[in-house]
Amino acid sequence: MNKQPISILFSVGTELTEGIILNTHFRFLGAELRGLGFHTRKAIQIPDDPRVFREELRQAVAAGELVIITGGLGPTSDDLTREVVADICSAPLRFQEDIWKDLVSRYSSRGGKIASTNRKQAFIPEGFRIVPNGVGSAPGFWGTVGECVVMALPGPPAELEQMFLAEAVPLLHSRFFGGRERSAQVLVGSALMIPESLLEQALQEAAGADEAMLWSTRVAYDRIVFTLRAAQADRRGRIFARLVERFGPVRIRTGDIQPSVALYRELDSRNETIAFAESCTGGLASKMLTDIPGASNVFWGSVVAYSNQAKMNLLGVSGRILEERGAVSAEAASAMSEQLLLNTPADAVAAITGIAGPEGGSAEKPVGTVWISARYRRGGELCKGFHFRGNRDAVRRRSAVAAIILSECVLRGEDAQLEY
Repeated sequence: MNKQPISILFSVGTELTEGIILNTHFRFLGAELRGLGFHTRKAIQIPDDPRVFREELRQAVAAGELVIITGGLGPTSDDLTREVVADICSAPLRFQEDIWKDLVSRYSSRGGKIASTNRKQAFIPEGFRIVPNGVGSAPGFWGTVGECVVMALPGPPAELEQMFLAEAVPLLHSRFFGGRERSAQVLVGSALMIPESLLEQALQEAAGADEAMLWSTRVAYDRIVFTLRAAQADRRGRIFARLVERFGPVRIRTGDIQPSVALYRELDSRNETIAFAESCTGGLASKMLTDIPGASNVFWGSVVAYSNQAKMNLLGVSGRILEERGAVSAEAASAMSEQLLLNTPADAVAAITGIAGPEGGSAEKPVGTVWISARYRRGGELCKGFHFRGNRDAVRRRSAVAAIILSECVLRGEDAQLEY
């Protein structure tokens, strides 16, 4: 087999080709497949049109060694993936009783009754094998068409990504690269508050001429998960160490770790709590932390003090600071965290104030200017200013992530070393 097997990606759905839904699959799958050692030659979006689907799929299985199809596995009449794959490989669709029983069990456990139309999801082409779906209802399937491996996975991103990482990656290791033990040749890390382009550049520079080193990156809401793959552990460790040297241990972490989970674990290990005072983020940092089951063990509460009046009335920030230094300033952020610590029993606090845009900026304080202060009752404050790029959502999200990371750092007494 070629050094880099050729992969071709399909996303099926008229809602994709008409721009109703944004396709995030290609970015995820392309990066993961590159890290595995595949060369993705094409990524194709096709409508729910069986004629177009069949024509494109025939060409793909002739040109590639791996074809991954996303979408078209639902119970409705326009979900065509099963039928088209069966047609291409001249195999009948076979009803799988075990799939149907699992579907019925899933629906009944939620107090619902499954519709008869869902029986369609229990059919797969003869000769193909099931790819289990631990998140949603529709299982995937895989098999061969001639010399090409064809894999069909569901369209919802949460289902697709979990299934690919948990089920498809070991299967592809075994099929294309000599066995499941290849999964032990992987180092997974998380990059926090590092732009994707800068991380990619750093990976290229760290790898240098080492052609045996492969990597992939997956952009998540609050981090970038990267995977280093090489046969020798020392190679992976060397690249990782170079990233830590460049960006610092706060921004490069071992494993797939959300910033909020890291903060939760730090607080939980200390049996301590935190409170937030949020302005421009409007409660987003609080949401990130409380998305974690058991967050009530570590989260005391929050104050969303959006206006200057709210900052004065709810937090006790002095009008003099707001008038002389402005609501978006080191002094205002520090006063917000100081007052929150004085007026709550929380062991640690963080305050966020900034200009999320698109209006409200000035030459002195442009849109994206954010100040964050994190304090620890046992002593210590980290107060840092940022100039985040991007739209309103990006500024708010990056601000919340920065506040969470600063909070973890102040607990541990570490230098934040944050920039963006």
